[in-house]
Amino acid sequence: MNWSKLKKRLGFGGSFQTARFVAPTFAVDVEPGYVAAARLNPSKRIVRSVGMSELPAGALTPSANKSNLADLAAVRRTIAQVIAKVGSGGSRLGLLIPDVVARIALLQFETLPDNLEDAHTLVLWRMREFLPYPPEEARLTFQVVAKQPGSVEVLVVAVRSSVLAEYEAGLGGVNGPPALILPASVALLPLLSDGEGGQLLLHLCPGALTAVVVASNRLRYWRTRALDGDLEGNLSEVAREASRVMATCQDNLKVQVQNVWYCERTTAGAGPAVSQALAQTLGQKLQHLPANFLPAAGLPTGQRETFEHFGMPFAGLVANLS
Repeated sequence: MNWSKLKKRLGFGGSFQTARFVAPTFAVDVEPGYVAAARLNPSKRIVRSVGMSELPAGALTPSANKSNLADLAAVRRTIAQVIAKVGSGGSRLGLLIPDVVARIALLQFETLPDNLEDAHTLVLWRMREFLPYPPEEARLTFQVVAKQPGSVEVLVVAVRSSVLAEYEAGLGGVNGPPALILPASVALLPLLSDGEGGQLLLHLCPGALTAVVVASNRLRYWRTRALDGDLEGNLSEVAREASRVMATCQDNLKVQVQNVWYCERTTAGAGPAVSQALAQTLGQKLQHLPANFLPAAGLPTGQRETFEHFGMPFAGLVANLS
């Protein structure tokens, strides 16, 4: 899957949109437990350098409706440490935030007003049932992903303004305001294959499992499940969640999953237990997102290990740009 197709699928570059994809030259990925960063060369599709530093326990707790940064000073220090490892960033900053922070929905409309302000009001009104906070507090972006007579499908991403402001404050003014802000799983989508069948992505991060389904050149399903406690304690719940997603694909979406892609980005490392449990539950082999991503092949050994464990979203930001 490449960004040119993905931009059409998500509406980036389409005729009706509220956000455009901007290829960053420097990206910061803030997750509970760690901060990763990378210098990127989108024109050459290269990951130039990558680094990671662990966050102090409790400094960041992702939430869609509550304060996330319990220790803003610690987050800023950690980001500064990572930047020192990878070198100063370029002029276009990309900020990747935990999936739990965002509310993502696919909404169906019979029609959508041509006026952007009216369309925004209508979409926000429909999103109220997905938001655990007053809708007027949402910073919202949406794109038309499918349109035919009598039916318009819209992908909506909403983040509480006060929560997003915390992450922007955590950057401490690095390179100015972000040119691009994405939930981390969105950045992974260009790494999926362009197979005709359904593509299921399972993205395991500290405290969350995100499942995304893409089929027939369309994003069909998105769900992020927050997880409490350690991975061992959540092993059965992760497997059950994946099973529910697979059942939804087959029974409700009428999508037959051709490939199940798996990406794990946790500090402790889930090891083979989680992937084995998922494969057994789903009855299907898991395919890991490409650790042999060629544009990162020139990284030094230490950085390459960091990239393989934490850097797949950075790979997605530079993969197949056009």
